[in-house]
Amino acid sequence: MLCWGNASFGQLGLGGIDEEIVLEPRKSDFFINKKVRDVGCGLRHTVFVLDDGTVYTCGCNDLGQLGHEKSRKKPEFRSCCPGWSAMAPSRLTATSASQVQAILLLQPPE
Repeated sequence: MLCWGNASFGQLGLGGIDEEIVLEPRKSDFFINKKVRDVGCGLRHTVFVLDDGTVYTCGCNDLGQLGHEKSRKKPEFRSCCPGWSAMAPSRLTATSASQVQAILLLQPPE
């Protein structure tokens, strides 16, 4: 996974880096040995869904858009949506993020 752009709220998930703007693609060590299935990019946050159904978020959490306890900034990836893997990750049809929301669209169970 390569990331670049605005990192002022930790939305690239590169950890506690000093730069607010990352001008060149930078490798995210977090995703070594992990397969990313889908990504949703918001204004100041990002949502990642792995192949096993695990959901990770990072970035600004002012309005709870990361899906876990409220804190202004999360520069590292944090897991959210506990129990998601047990809910049949193959049901995921889309991941989306907007300015201050994140959405996982699921097919109904059979």
